[in-house]
Amino acid sequence: MDVDLIRTFIQVAKTSHFRKAAEQLYLTQSAVSARIKLLEERLGAKLFERSKHQVSLTTAGVRFLAHAEQLLTAWNRACQDVRLPEQAASTIVTGATDTIWNMFLTDWIIEVSKSLPEVMIRAELYTSDSLMPALLDSSLDVAVMFDAPALPRLQIVELASVPFIMVASAKGLNAADAILAGFIEVDWGQAFAASFQQHFGSMYPVRLHTSVGKVALELILKIGGVAYLPKPMVLSYLQQGMLYSIADAPVIVRPVFAAQLAGNAQNADLSPAIELMRECLTCSIEN
Repeated sequence: MDVDLIRTFIQVAKTSHFRKAAEQLYLTQSAVSARIKLLEERLGAKLFERSKHQVSLTTAGVRFLAHAEQLLTAWNRACQDVRLPEQAASTIVTGATDTIWNMFLTDWIIEVSKSLPEVMIRAELYTSDSLMPALLDSSLDVAVMFDAPALPRLQIVELASVPFIMVASAKGLNAADAILAGFIEVDWGQAFAASFQQHFGSMYPVRLHTSVGKVALELILKIGGVAYLPKPMVLSYLQQGMLYSIADAPVIVRPVFAAQLAGNAQNADLSPAIELMRECLTCSIEN
């Protein structure tokens, strides 16, 4: 298997452009074209329709894309396994959004290194939209998320429920005033949005909208403002008097889940690591 050909094909398929794929792969455009031509010759099928400004997958290309992604995933896993230290028995590839990593998963890696020294962790950062596809194509062993879909292919464990609280840079605000004082809206998913609108309606001024909790936190600390953030993320700032909780704002609770593919041969090895996730998350909420 020529991994470079596979990787180049996937990049061209994602960008729909030879030049953009070449830039992202640090290759010349002619090198990318040559690789695609060689791959098409080996497969005996045309993979792309070429036009002046972009390329698109043929029917054969669409069919091959899923196989290509699986082949690349298998290759990456193989490279990962052969590079394991002698004392390591297995690897757990874990994916989560930046907010969840910041809340408790870094502490979890520390605990795994102490309690399960034979396990090597590979930590990956994903957007909320890309987590599930990565889990379903076996790029991840476990995905940690707020909203876990009920799919037959998944084995889902609820780790704990995280309280989201309204915090502000100014002291003594009530919820109504806080919303008007520079509200930063964070996209915490549909379930959170529905609960928020139940309490505050849909007509409120928004200073900034972001999908990254850490961005909202840093802006509030640097220039002031108000946002709903997970309690574990802001607890230390509340204790230091750098942020203030809005006493009359409702606490919105969201469960955190660990999802894995059902029937995965590695699931038995994942159980103690996932239990450590539960302990670390519970500790971050209670402290």
